[in-house]
Amino acid sequence: MTTLTVLPSGNSYEVASGISLLKALASVGEPIKSKCGGEAKCEACHVSVTVGRKSLSKIQRAENEKLDGIVGIGSNSRLACQAILGEEAITVQLL
Repeated sequence: MTTLTVLPSGNSYEVASGISLLKALASVGEPIKSKCGGEAKCEACHVSVTVGRKSLSKIQRAENEKLDGIVGIGSNSRLACQAILGEEAITVQLL
């Protein structure tokens, strides 16, 4: 389990580690969009990880290629469908 804090709501949840950030957000009822069903084919689930970025899985090729095409990405940008939660607490900004 890990603690997931979601901005701008400021709500914190205990969620399972080892699942995608997208699934974790959906399981606690936070409003996150996904058009491709978690296949890294769209950019709808783009989030900014403000705390705990190193706890997430490493960015793989498909995610990196999709992020490269998004305007306004930064070093904290991730696709929630591709970021697998680790054990450390994480804070994400929904965009």
